[in-house]
Amino acid sequence: MTDSLFAIFAVLLYGLATVLVALFLRSVKDSNTDLEGGKVTASFVVASIGAACHIAYALKISFIGESLNASLSSMVVLVSGMLVVLFLLGGLLMPIRRLGILVFPLTIMSLVFAFLWGNQITPLDNRSLAFSSHIVISLLAYCLLAIASIQALLYSYQERQIKHRTNPAMLMALPPLQTMELLLFRLVGFGFVILTLTLVSGAIFSQEIFGHAFVFKHHTILALLGWLVFAILLFKRVKHGLRGSRAVIWTISGFLLIQLGYFGTKIVSESLSLQ
Repeated sequence: MTDSLFAIFAVLLYGLATVLVALFLRSVKDSNTDLEGGKVTASFVVASIGAACHIAYALKISFIGESLNASLSSMVVLVSGMLVVLFLLGGLLMPIRRLGILVFPLTIMSLVFAFLWGNQITPLDNRSLAFSSHIVISLLAYCLLAIASIQALLYSYQERQIKHRTNPAMLMALPPLQTMELLLFRLVGFGFVILTLTLVSGAIFSQEIFGHAFVFKHHTILALLGWLVFAILLFKRVKHGLRGSRAVIWTISGFLLIQLGYFGTKIVSESLSLQ
């Protein structure tokens, strides 16, 4: 019951943080006079408390003794917790706090999904340095690219608002489009570098990490396809100045391949095991 309380508190606090960001985005009149807004700052404080509850819940269900529980629910909770923590830390250095309007609701959905799915026990007993390092950098790559995808969605929304001028208050609440675009490619660039390290480490140290030589499996192929999509995106950006809706499509496509590569195969495998 204590574990569930951590999850419930996290959901409630993320919900409150979402409301605070939404109130700011609706009421702001001049983004230059209040770069982030008191409500956005308050939402980060509330979300930080929610993240503490979230991580406490993740530690409870994602580790069995000293072994990592690699079940779908535990990994969804752990990854979404890392994503929020990374987002909160990034908000201290970059103008991304308003992305909370999407980050917090998606995190709530992740927690609710994990709770409803149920937590199977799939322990991973490998405690080597190579294994631990691979897990950390792979989760970091996923979180960075997830935030980049959220940024891409908000960038796409802002671009449409500029074309149709249907919500001027929202336009004033967001940073300039050029800043949003620059931030998007920075996030994609950082995520791509970490994703590359993930794939390289997995291939080189496959025997030590997974107990067998490197082989092409469904999740590996999908991860490589995702890497290729991001590589093409960055090449087109440098070579041809790719921007706008096409950049958004490439970003979302690459992330969906990576998402499908891990969580998609997890859903299928655990669904089959329950039958």
